[in-house]
Amino acid sequence: MVSLQNIFTGATEKAKDALRFYETNYSCIGKWIIEPGKKVILQHSQPGVCRFCGLITPKVTFKKEAHAIPECLGNTSLFTKYECDACNQFFGDGIETSLGNWSKPQRALSGVRGKRGVPTLKEESSRQWRFEHGSTGIRITQDETDPIAVVNAATKEITLTVHRDPYTPVAVLKAFTKMALSLLPEDELPSFRAAMAWIRNADHKIGLVKTSFFPVLYTFVPGNSPLVNSVILLRRRSDTLPVPYVTVVLTYGNEAFQTVLPSLERDAGLSGQKVKFPDFPTPYELDRDLEPAAPIQRKRLDLTGRSLVGRETIQTVLRYKPSKRNEATGDGIDA
Repeated sequence: MVSLQNIFTGATEKAKDALRFYETNYSCIGKWIIEPGKKVILQHSQPGVCRFCGLITPKVTFKKEAHAIPECLGNTSLFTKYECDACNQFFGDGIETSLGNWSKPQRALSGVRGKRGVPTLKEESSRQWRFEHGSTGIRITQDETDPIAVVNAATKEITLTVHRDPYTPVAVLKAFTKMALSLLPEDELPSFRAAMAWIRNADHKIGLVKTSFFPVLYTFVPGNSPLVNSVILLRRRSDTLPVPYVTVVLTYGNEAFQTVLPSLERDAGLSGQKVKFPDFPTPYELDRDLEPAAPIQRKRLDLTGRSLVGRETIQTVLRYKPSKRNEATGDGIDA
C-alpha cells in the first residue's frame, strides 16, 4: 500500500507527521464531496426503518428529504432515506437550530449558501446595522457613531464585532455527532447506541460528554471559500490503539471541524484519558505550491456547555486590499 507521505511529497513537515499518525492509527470508512447539482441519496438495507428512533412504516413516514449534513452548511446534494419525518423535525427544531445560530456569523462572512442563500447579519433595534453579501461583494450598513466595523487603513484590516443568536454549546456538539451518525456505515451502528440515544434526548443536561474526551479541533483558512465542502469518517485500525474509535472531519467555506464520534461501547478503555491527535491537514499544507490568503488559524473549541448562551459577542478581523477601480481616489476597498 502506498504511503500518504509518499503521495503528498510536497507536504509540510507538520502535515507529514499528521499523515503518519492517521495512517498508523486510522483507516477511512467514508468520504463525501458535497457538489451542488450532484444529488446523492444514501439508502438503508431495510427501507422504511428510521436509523435514529428505530420505528418503521407505517408508524413513521419518510416524505421529507433528510439532509445528511444540514442545508445551512451548504449541503444541497447529500441526503438519506433512513431518517423519518418525526426525527427530521425533532433535529431541525432542536440541535440543528443551535448549530445554525452558532455558525451563522462565520457562514455570513464566508458566503456559505444555505436554504435561503447566504445569511444576513442584522440588528434593527436602537442600534441599526446590516452585514450582507451582494453581487459585488460584502456590504456593511451601520451607524458611524456606534459601528460594528472599524477600519484600520494602516494595516488594511476591518475589525467586525457582531453577536450570535442564542445557542446551547452541547447541542452544537450533538449536531456534529448527528451528522457523523447519518453517514456511518450501517454495520457500525451497534457501537453507537449510547450516542444515538444522547442526540435524541432534548434534555441537554443529561450526560455522555466529558470535556477532556470531546475536543473539537477548529481550523480557519483565510480566502474566498478556499475549502471544498466535504466529510471524512476515520475508524481506528485496532482496539489496541490508544485513540478514539471514530473521528470525523467536516470542511466547508473557510472552516474545518474535527471531533470524536462518542462510543461508550468501543472507547470504554479510554475513559478518563485526555484525547490527543493532530489537526487533519488542509490542502494548503499538503501542497506547498498552494498558498492561503493569510496564515491558517487553529484552536480547540469547548462545546460541552449545557446552558443556553444568549447574544454572545464575537470579533473577526477581515483583511482587504484597495479596489483597483478606486485606487486613484482611495475611496474603495475589496475585502
